[in-house]
Amino acid sequence: MSFENIIFAAICWLCSLIFGVIALWAFKRKDPMHFWSGSTVSPEEIGDISSYNRANGLMWAIYTVCMAVTGILSLFSIIIGTILLGIMCVPGIVVLVVVYNRIYNKYKSTSVTYRTVDSKSKMPKAVIIAIASISAIILIIVGALFFYGEKDPVTSILDNSIQIKAMYGFNIDFSEIADISLIEKSMSDIGIGARTNGYGGMGEALKGHFKSDTLGETVLFVQSKSSPTIKIERTDKKDVYISFRNSESTEQLYRELIATIPLK
Repeated sequence: MSFENIIFAAICWLCSLIFGVIALWAFKRKDPMHFWSGSTVSPEEIGDISSYNRANGLMWAIYTVCMAVTGILSLFSIIIGTILLGIMCVPGIVVLVVVYNRIYNKYKSTSVTYRTVDSKSKMPKAVIIAIASISAIILIIVGALFFYGEKDPVTSILDNSIQIKAMYGFNIDFSEIADISLIEKSMSDIGIGARTNGYGGMGEALKGHFKSDTLGETVLFVQSKSSPTIKIERTDKKDVYISFRNSESTEQLYRELIATIPLK
């Protein structure tokens, strides 16, 4: 679990908290709950206000739970979290509109004549702007994640450890390193295996935790088609594989590691 996963999950949980407050507000209200910000529903419009408000509260509570679950899944995979967040924020809003209109029509009073609101009516400009803004934010987040995921890791040799700054990055203490070797193959040739908790976007970058029948459990920070590949064997821990887009950069890092790190 990386820092990025935690931040993304925290954002989802913050959103779920906001929707949870809306759900609680709907359950506690005495007047009819409204849907759009700035809109009102008069008591005369609703036949059973308490049941109407409970139905609205349940709708928002379910949405809250879905957002919270999205945050939990984000701890294990940012990609899955991003996809679910996109679904929750764009198609999810449309589903909320449809569900709310069904609740409204179910509990509306038949003794008062008024213009009903249906899912085919024109949405307020503020709602359209909100949906467009949310969509833009999601696209920016997804774009930033892919940009960050596709970047080569920034690898630094510190006094007692190797620091890998990247998605799923961490530090490798010198004391746990058993051997360092340079394999004249790409990670695809070596055998990637299946991703268990990692990044594997539309490009060739692979980051995070993988597992294969031949290598077992590994941690990859590689460009899958680039060679050579650095293998860092660790005692009683997952081996780490590193490669950059530029083969010379990979070879240079290998020379620095061999020259600096005292091997057992």
